[in-house]
Amino acid sequence: MKGRIVLGVIGVLVAGALVLAMTVLGVPVEFAISWLLILTGVVLATRHSFIDEGSVWPPEPPTALLPGSDVSRLAWSLNPRTGVAGHVIVGRVERMLRRRLAHHGLELDDPAQAAQIDALIGPGIRDVFSRREVRRRDLEQVLDAIERIPQDDTGTARQER
Repeated sequence: MKGRIVLGVIGVLVAGALVLAMTVLGVPVEFAISWLLILTGVVLATRHSFIDEGSVWPPEPPTALLPGSDVSRLAWSLNPRTGVAGHVIVGRVERMLRRRLAHHGLELDDPAQAAQIDALIGPGIRDVFSRREVRRRDLEQVLDAIERIPQDDTGTARQER
């Protein structure tokens, strides 16, 4: 509202200056006022906004985007048509397997422990993460293998030394 008042005052001052300039140049006052009225009518007809009312200072703080849930991100990570799993879900499953193996003192990338890992989770499970495309059925096999890893009574994997 304040911007409209300021714009109106500036418009009246500019119109007065134009009428004065035209009368000094010899134009009749009625003729100058009529042309200013026509110009004002054209401006009002086009209704062009000269002041952005949305630019108020200080600006409003940005609203935080609500992130999707982990379940929805994982669901979108699987392509239902091709069965290819995205990097988000593959990374999550790989981290889960690494945690379970670490409870047994095993490292997934250690070639010296490959036989122990294969005996614990089954042959071919370690190779899933080195493939270019990981499919849904491959992840299901890995999750089944993770469930087969023995745990103690408290629900955590045993420490074998």
